[in-house]
Amino acid sequence: MGDADTRLQELWDHHEIRQMLATYCHGCDRADLTEMASVYCEDSWDDHGPDKCDGKAFARLILDKARATTKVVSHLLGQSLIRIDGQKAGAETYFVATLIAETKEGERMTQLGGRYVDAIEREQGHWRIKERLCVRDWSCTGAIDPSYLACAGFIEGQRGRADVSWNRLGLVPGTTG
Repeated sequence: MGDADTRLQELWDHHEIRQMLATYCHGCDRADLTEMASVYCEDSWDDHGPDKCDGKAFARLILDKARATTKVVSHLLGQSLIRIDGQKAGAETYFVATLIAETKEGERMTQLGGRYVDAIEREQGHWRIKERLCVRDWSCTGAIDPSYLACAGFIEGQRGRADVSWNRLGLVPGTTG
């Protein structure tokens, strides 16, 4: 490959890796197991603090926990530093995850700020997570007041097919694309 072709391939690989990272968050936030699990290699590992297991098993475990304990899960991704070496890559991606749960005392919000430090491999033509380390840089939990915006006419986010993102993005829950 010529220098320009090599640079274009690297640009394309970066794009595909960022899309894979966004797919993980969309699957997690919308509680779609197939979408979330699709980003992991067949033989993978995820170390998410108290939950450490195979990546595809982690997707099921965390979605089951989220459905049982939270009403909202929302990820915000920051910058990614990506290094590609042939069919393997490393990435560090900043995130803020927000979880909202109903408790006896009212709604509580937990935020976790940290980094996904990933070993990524090209598997069956797609970039996938081989090993993920979820690094906690900070976290906080507290009671929340949904504020006046809760009644301001915004479309409310929802888990699963009822969320407006599925139709707008042309996605079908439970399938990977």
